[in-house]
Amino acid sequence: MTALAVGGAILLAGCQSPAERAAEAMAMGQQLASAGQYGPAQQQFDIAVAARDDLPELWMARARNQVALNDYAGAFGSFRNALDQDRTNREALDAVAQLSLATGRLDDARDYATQILSLDPNNMNALLVDATVAFRRGRLDYSEKQIAKIRTLEPNNEAGRVLASQFAQRRGRLDEAQSLIEPIFVAGEGGRELRRQLQSLYERSGNARGLLAIAQRNAAEQPRDPATQLALAKQLLLGGQDRAAAQALDQIHRAAPGDAQRDMTVAMLADADVSGASLVAMLGTLSPPDPELALAAAQYALARGDYASAERLLAPTARDRQVGPDTADEQGAYALALAGLGRSDEAARRAKTALQFDGGQTEALMARALVELAARNVDGALRDARVVAAQSADYAPGAALLSRVFNVAGDKLLADKALFDAINADRDDPIALRQLTTMLVQRGRAADAADYARGFTVRNPASVAGWSIRQPLCRQTRDANCVARATAMSARLHGQSAALPATPEDEQLAERDYSDGGDTK
Repeated sequence: MTALAVGGAILLAGCQSPAERAAEAMAMGQQLASAGQYGPAQQQFDIAVAARDDLPELWMARARNQVALNDYAGAFGSFRNALDQDRTNREALDAVAQLSLATGRLDDARDYATQILSLDPNNMNALLVDATVAFRRGRLDYSEKQIAKIRTLEPNNEAGRVLASQFAQRRGRLDEAQSLIEPIFVAGEGGRELRRQLQSLYERSGNARGLLAIAQRNAAEQPRDPATQLALAKQLLLGGQDRAAAQALDQIHRAAPGDAQRDMTVAMLADADVSGASLVAMLGTLSPPDPELALAAAQYALARGDYASAERLLAPTARDRQVGPDTADEQGAYALALAGLGRSDEAARRAKTALQFDGGQTEALMARALVELAARNVDGALRDARVVAAQSADYAPGAALLSRVFNVAGDKLLADKALFDAINADRDDPIALRQLTTMLVQRGRAADAADYARGFTVRNPASVAGWSIRQPLCRQTRDANCVARATAMSARLHGQSAALPATPEDEQLAERDYSDGGDTK
């Protein structure tokens, strides 16, 4: 009977006209979407548009569902199709203007907003799009005029307040920028864009308490997002809540093991400039830490050249574990720690075993290169170092190893080039910055090193590592204000009270790309 029923349904569907199939699929899609089942709903909407692609209301329903799925590119296409078939559809016109802005199509966003404003000069969404495009393009006088209109029409419009805050920040009026949006956040309200703008302001003033509050709100809103949870762990760590930070990190790695999460944790620890000893003590509060977390912490220690801490972090699990496909990364990292400590024989043995399971295992290759250097086999070390550097242009420890081998080989030009290549591959990597500035100081170029550090802290004002690297360079270049600011920012980012000296005007904002000249001032 079941087979007959299915066959009958298929025959019935085959007898339906395209209009009937589209109507049925659309109705089913709307029903599923209203129940929050956006994925299955999308399948029904796709069936519907395959049967009939000339129904604006169908494209609109499909577009709304794609927005719910965060498929903004798909939603843009659906809204465009609806608009092509009905040029008077204001919802579609409004949507394509906003989606154009969200996806970086600034020219399209401006054109759509202009169309809307020609019909309705006070349309709030169009005014927001128009003002935002002008702001991003650096047409600040025009943007200011539109923002003033927005604020007059709807003083409490959240998007308008966020844009006004961004504008005030761009003009250097930081107190005004903060006052426009902070009360909303303090009241327990405000969306992601408002929190993102407020976070930018807190970062520039080193407001650790504010940054923690934002991280907590974001984490509560997205409890399963590793990046959001990692941001919270960072603020807990900087605030001295080591046990809470360790527990948060442990949960992150248990929920999302793998290379990508370890890389994110290494980057966070590097930005927070955590010492190896502090890291060992922090993970010591767990019993025991997740092996993935221990490995990530060790990889960070290795990136800093802290082989002793890396060995302490890895020894409890790696020392007696059998090497296999699932433990090659751990054993390669342990081999590198041993090689850095001068235990060449054991390092060579473990690196060899790890490479049998993964011929390109990064830390194992680095361990072998250090063993070869210790044995004065420069050619062998250079071969492995080049392989590591070729694996990823933005892997700063690999660049440092290559530089070290070139220095031993007597080629200082290529040694220095390796470090410049690393910072050029990722200008916001504090490990690469530390490597480069150390080399520049050794070459008698402290002023150049200070310039690199300055640019880094302008782009990354909440980076503890950036300020800790910059502070001694400020001292070497006899910049007293810079020394005071670096010292104060480091303290404030750790939640300590410290008066913050005035920020030079050219450091108040991160570098911005305004592709249109306009009336920038």
